[in-house]
Amino acid sequence: MQNYLLSKCNSIQSRFTITKFITIFTCILTSLFLIYYILFEDNRPTLPISVISQNFSSRSILSSFLPVINREVIETEYQPKVISKAQKPSCLIVIRTADGAMGNRMFLFASAYGLARLHQCELYVAPWILTDLRSIFLVNLNQTPVHLITRDSVVKEPGLFGRYSSCTLFDDLLRVPLKENLTRYEMIGFYQAYGYFLKYRHEISYLFQFNQGAIRPNVPLVEQLLKAVWNIPMDLGNYTKDNVTHQYLKSLLTRPSAPLAPVTWIGMHVRRGDFLTFFKIDTSVDYLTFSMNYYRRKYINCRFLIASDDKDYVKTNLGHISDVFVTPKSFFSGDDLAALALCEHTIVTGGTYGWWAAWLAGGNVIHDLNYPVPSQNCIREHYFPPWFVFPHAKSNSTKSRR
Repeated sequence: MQNYLLSKCNSIQSRFTITKFITIFTCILTSLFLIYYILFEDNRPTLPISVISQNFSSRSILSSFLPVINREVIETEYQPKVISKAQKPSCLIVIRTADGAMGNRMFLFASAYGLARLHQCELYVAPWILTDLRSIFLVNLNQTPVHLITRDSVVKEPGLFGRYSSCTLFDDLLRVPLKENLTRYEMIGFYQAYGYFLKYRHEISYLFQFNQGAIRPNVPLVEQLLKAVWNIPMDLGNYTKDNVTHQYLKSLLTRPSAPLAPVTWIGMHVRRGDFLTFFKIDTSVDYLTFSMNYYRRKYINCRFLIASDDKDYVKTNLGHISDVFVTPKSFFSGDDLAALALCEHTIVTGGTYGWWAAWLAGGNVIHDLNYPVPSQNCIREHYFPPWFVFPHAKSNSTKSRR
């Protein structure tokens, strides 16, 4: 009897120990999960931003300034809301001169917006620059935290400090607070450095939403592509040709409904024109073919939509390929930009126009190595984001070693 009771007690004690262990273990796991969620979930990285060059002077400040980014997201994540601008800004950012064409102006405006946003400055943009940008984009600053100054007299007040930049990322402009001599700052030149605005990339994408003038010519283009690839009519749903959004057109191409076979759309911008004479550079058919094959190996069922300032060159060299489409000759630069942004990934030969086509499209980017040219004195890590890649250079390097 005594042995029976002892055995029973040992059994109860054993079950109690196991139950206690499971309870404690469960509590520990739950606690660890809660700690992880609170500390890390909201800022979970998807693609770390890294500095490529060891000689990059802006290394420490840039690494703390730039966030992580997921280039696969095609939606505009910035949600416009009623913004309180009651607090009087203590600084001013000015842009009133801009050389070159649309890509250069987009860089200058985006960099100015990024600095005004970072330092809570007022922003003065010359009316002609806004008018030019709004020929393609909405640029609705009223729904952003940045206060736009419209008084021309503000640039005549004393204390305005101007500085030129081609594509240099100035450390002192990213330091918070700004130095006293930079609180009334005029941006002269181009400011082609993505670090000025990457932190506010969703707001930049919101400002650079295409207007109907740029979207409307792309409706028949998308209709043609749907017919050529899937042999289906275009369904605009609740939209009309006059009010359909760019995002909806993009979804028709990139997210076809089952059982249609998915297609990967690659935009390609071939810049020639003034680059042949001004910079004396040209791309090569070898580079274009290599880049297309790179994507064909990486993704399934690729289709290439090509825009260029020399479409005869494109049609002569690439027009015979079955998975290639070229935008109409009737398209203006804004129409072509909207067309390229319909794609998921991009091939760029050179120039800021192609750079912005890639930015607006999202996804991966292959870029030729012939731009920026040495005379521009650009630091490559200031100009190229980490998701711009140069596999063609590695291929040439491998061939030269054989």
